[in-house]
Amino acid sequence: MKKKNPLFELFMRFFMVVVIYTVRVYLLVWHRPKVTFVGNTVKSPRLKTPSVIIANHTSMWDPLMMLAIFFHHKSIVVAKDQIEDPHFSWALTRVKCVIPCDRFNMDTEWALLAKRELEKGNNVIIFPEGKCRYDGLLNEFKTGFAFLARSTGAPVLSVGIDGIYKRGHRTQIVVGEPEKIERVKGIPSSKHLAERSEYFRQKVWGLKQQALGKSEVAPLPVASETPEEVEA
Repeated sequence: MKKKNPLFELFMRFFMVVVIYTVRVYLLVWHRPKVTFVGNTVKSPRLKTPSVIIANHTSMWDPLMMLAIFFHHKSIVVAKDQIEDPHFSWALTRVKCVIPCDRFNMDTEWALLAKRELEKGNNVIIFPEGKCRYDGLLNEFKTGFAFLARSTGAPVLSVGIDGIYKRGHRTQIVVGEPEKIERVKGIPSSKHLAERSEYFRQKVWGLKQQALGKSEVAPLPVASETPEEVEA
């Protein structure tokens, strides 16, 4: 393995700090996100309690926007294959807040890393769908976030993003009331985790509809009855 140059790594870390702040300013100024808090507990992105933050995934801009909004004391779960992609690895491997997760194989290491982040007082941002969906529906929520919240006692903060990033549009983000998943002894059953995941999937769906400005929320089929997205 090629030995890393300490000076180069120091420069790259400084460069990444500049990039992070530049991207945040760009998102906040150009897309002018409007964050609406619908609950009574959370009224600011500066969360008082380390939380598992989940959101729908409609655009590749979503992770950057979530990091821009929940900027302080944060970490984010990112697909391991994206981190290893040479187009992104130069940046993602040098950002301390990134937690790699293998979305194609059984992976428990990410949960241990996320647990440590919560114990340090950092929030953990997760997109439970695991990939973007562009047809307006939501994919099935993977149960990892529910397992993490249940095993640590951290509250789950649901977020709905309109997913619209274009000139002249102000991106809308709706933040719900944090909820805890009851923490009990023993290993949670897959059925229980699936039920809790579907509950939060429906909650995020409702928040997304609010972000889109819809007064009436159209029903979202349960994950098992939601059709696969048809690729264009």
